[in-house]
Amino acid sequence: MSSSYRSRRAFRFLGAVAVVTGLTLGTGLPAEAAPAPKKKFVPPKAVSWVGGEDLISTKTLTDLPAGVPAPPAPKATSWLVADLDTREIVAARNVHVPLAPASTLKVFTSLALAPELDREQVYTGTFEDANIDGTRVGIVAGSRYTVDDLLHGLLMSSGNDTAHALGELVGGNSAAVGLMRAKAVELGAFDTVIRNTSGLDAKGQVSSAYDLALAGSAALDDEQLAKIMVTPAYAFPAQGKSLGAKRKRYQTQNHNRLLGYLPGVTGIKNGYTSKALASNVASATYKGHSYIAVVMRAEGAVFTPTGELLEWAFKYGQKARPVGTLVKPGELTAMTGPDVPEVTEQNNSLSAAEAPPSPQPSSVDALAGAALPATATADPQNPVLKFWPVAAISLLLLAVAAFGLRPVLANSRRTRRMRNRQRRSRHGY
Repeated sequence: MSSSYRSRRAFRFLGAVAVVTGLTLGTGLPAEAAPAPKKKFVPPKAVSWVGGEDLISTKTLTDLPAGVPAPPAPKATSWLVADLDTREIVAARNVHVPLAPASTLKVFTSLALAPELDREQVYTGTFEDANIDGTRVGIVAGSRYTVDDLLHGLLMSSGNDTAHALGELVGGNSAAVGLMRAKAVELGAFDTVIRNTSGLDAKGQVSSAYDLALAGSAALDDEQLAKIMVTPAYAFPAQGKSLGAKRKRYQTQNHNRLLGYLPGVTGIKNGYTSKALASNVASATYKGHSYIAVVMRAEGAVFTPTGELLEWAFKYGQKARPVGTLVKPGELTAMTGPDVPEVTEQNNSLSAAEAPPSPQPSSVDALAGAALPATATADPQNPVLKFWPVAAISLLLLAVAAFGLRPVLANSRRTRRMRNRQRRSRHGY
């Protein structure tokens, strides 16, 4: 093997080491930038037992006579099934645990805002409507729509743009939230904390399976909303200002997948965000008897487990003994629970729209403080693990310096000796 080949091989080896060194150092992220491991969701604690003291329990609640099978429990944090005719809850789990509601909150939006507006009232779309996050029906800035159009977009297609537009019609988000909170109090939905009209994730915004059942029941009693919730498709206006028959329209579909698949479906509303996961409020009437089922924070599909709860209720709902009740609108004026303080004049003086999150029974902000678990900080990484790539590379370079450069240095000495001989030879001639 020639000395020049050995020299080139040594330099190639050094080059490879340099490349590896650069790649290793380039990918060595500081500890703060490393993604934190995904932690298991821990549900917040319920503090309310509105509808029955047993409802604060974290166990699955049923009271079934012999021969009646247990309901098919959904893979979800919270759920219930109730008889709408008697308002008796026949099976439940974690029904007062406050959870992010996603678009199921739009049931409160429709209940609170629809009575304030005329269905033929006209609204002109804005840039903010058209560019809101999440699901949009298709409001175009400068185009005109009726309130009826907006309500169909809200309840059928879960349009966040239509939710924002309806809020603007009553004076903006603050005014709309105030109306929604007042409606929640009227219904007895004291777990619910409202921050916007769409249900998009917002700090402290929560509801519960129990509260959504109350809202869903009220929506079914509203003739206008009940009709919209079972409309399979609606011709929503395309861009334009004319409200006449010549304006172009496009078909929007009802997001409720139980329509047409389960007999007697009467509503109501589903929702999803990556933070809230899937939720659904569904109702159906079978052989003259009506039931409602709510599933919150479902792991995976939500329509199938909700439908299974309703089907179980069709067969066994009238045989199951109640574990709680859905309170009627106006029945309660404040939250009830083991640690809920008494209503005070100071609590009642807080503005419904601006009340801060606190466990006050007179405010629907009652659970905001416990609504969302605190963000966990990542554990500091071991310094040895953090800097091991640098240490390993340093050792490798030392090894190369000690052994890999030998041929190079040897070749360099030979080359110098040969050049000296050549110079002496030339001088000799």
